Amino acid sequence: MIKDLYYTYICKPLQYSQYKCSPNDVTLASSIPRSDYLNNKQLSFNSFEKVLMILGAVTKIQKVNSTVLGQDRLIRTYTFLLRVFKLHLLKKIKSGECLRMWQNKLDALCSHFSMTRRILRWSRTAFYLQILFNKLSQQKSNHHFKHYRNLYDILFYTYLIITDISDIIYWMCLIGLCNNTNLQKFTKEYAPRFYLIECIGWFISLCFEYRVNQIDIAKANLQKDPKNKIKIRQIQILQNLVKYALDIPVSYSYVNTQAITQEKAVILGTFSSIISLYQTFKLHSGGFQ
Repeated sequence: MIKDLYYTYICKPLQYSQYKCSPNDVTLASSIPRSDYLNNKQLSFNSFEKVLMILGAVTKIQKVNSTVLGQDRLIRTYTFLLRVFKLHLLKKIKSGECLRMWQNKLDALCSHFSMTRRILRWSRTAFYLQILFNKLSQQKSNHHFKHYRNLYDILFYTYLIITDISDIIYWMCLIGLCNNTNLQKFTKEYAPRFYLIECIGWFISLCFEYRVNQIDIAKANLQKDPKNKIKIRQIQILQNLVKYALDIPVSYSYVNTQAITQEKAVILGTFSSIISLYQTFKLHSGGFQ
């Protein structure tokens, strides 16, 4: 239908205007070579398809950017790409005032992005609280593995809420809402360690979920369920496992700066951010629904 509309209202007038004739001028219209006509028609429609692809990509970006999760992942990707650019500068420019100026600008921009992500994550605490209450209200499962997984999730989400509160306190200290120097020092010192434990915790939680999903997939196969969405979730879990496997060494580099080089940490963080961003785009395009 789109092809027909496009050909009738866009492609046809363009063909006639190219040969300086009107659609009613049958004599001149019949003199147009058929091969030239078909080639121009194909080229015009290919251009139209490219425009549709660009518009589709812009629409997806707008949808991703309209959510807090999408904004957080976009900003994280921007931050690591800036750090890649910074490493490139360090290789090209060895020393001098120009290097220091660019380093200061990029560090300031990364710092602003980090602060923006802290503000965006304020809503995450309420989301974690809701999940925690749901986990607490769940009935005890007869399957031991699922029961232990539920207990682990209760402890882990409690920890995530505590770390989020610590992050908010650190942000308040940075902007001057809290003038407690000891509290600022404590939250700043332990924030990287909290992040490392969080990455390890997510990796363990995903391993639990992957195993539970395998049990559910086996049941679905026995029941011959044609609409088994658990398999799609398994793909997401595997992607998240790769993501947190990359994030663990990155977070450890914040705790121990000598453990891994800055270049390796930035590259791993960039790949991890791209995986997260891909998942967000996939979610908004209907791929994981």
